[in-house]
Amino acid sequence: MFGKWFGIAAAAGTMALAACGGGSGNGLVGGGTAYGGNPPPTSPPQGKSNIPITQQVAGNPAFVNASNSHTLYFLDVDTPAGGTCTGGCLSVWPPMVPNAQARSKGGFTIVNRSDGSSKQWDFKNHPLYMYSGDSGPDQNNGEGIPLAGGHWHVARPN
Repeated sequence: MFGKWFGIAAAAGTMALAACGGGSGNGLVGGGTAYGGNPPPTSPPQGKSNIPITQQVAGNPAFVNASNSHTLYFLDVDTPAGGTCTGGCLSVWPPMVPNAQARSKGGFTIVNRSDGSSKQWDFKNHPLYMYSGDSGPDQNNGEGIPLAGGHWHVARPN
């Protein structure tokens, strides 16, 4: 009987010592914090820029929307100063709009749309758009579609 109780007491003592050692070093009993057991307040996490990323589209590197991997396109006659895709065109070709954390980087710039409706990602003087006819990643259904004296092309790194 003494052996049984001694084993239980030894196990309890070992657990108590384990609970005391290797803690956070904050000196509080039970591993709590000075903030009532909750983690200390932190600043909100910084969001990530939605700058386009490179992925394989139809077997070749192309720029895609980082949030959904949809292919990005440009209209070859479009310029940042004079976008041809306005009005109803935007329901088929929605612009790639930068989020609040977005910053220009590596050939990607943020331009004001020529119609004044918003800002838009641009790659080497070509505003970037998505195509409503692409329903998922690795699609390029908008490639070669003619519009306003030009053609739509998958945006690819040079």
